[in-house]
Amino acid sequence: AVFLSGLLAGTHCAGMCGGVVTALSVSGMPGQRPPLTRLLAYNTGRIASYVSAGALVGAISAAGLLLAPVQQGFYVIAI
Repeated sequence: AVFLSGLLAGTHCAGMCGGVVTALSVSGMPGQRPPLTRLLAYNTGRIASYVSAGALVGAISAAGLLLAPVQQGFYVIAI
């Protein structure tokens, strides 16, 4: 299962991200920024979005831990 999910994720990444990175790395029209600058901007945005998503999920998880005593109380009442 882990192998198959990795295989599918790699195919998704090549299909979805590969075109974007290729388009950013090809020299475009005269007067455009150099490819390195575009690639750095793309990766900075990508990493920032991953960090933001991770921080949001971590905050939700931390809030869930604060509610653990309430959940245990509901379990006791339900039994």
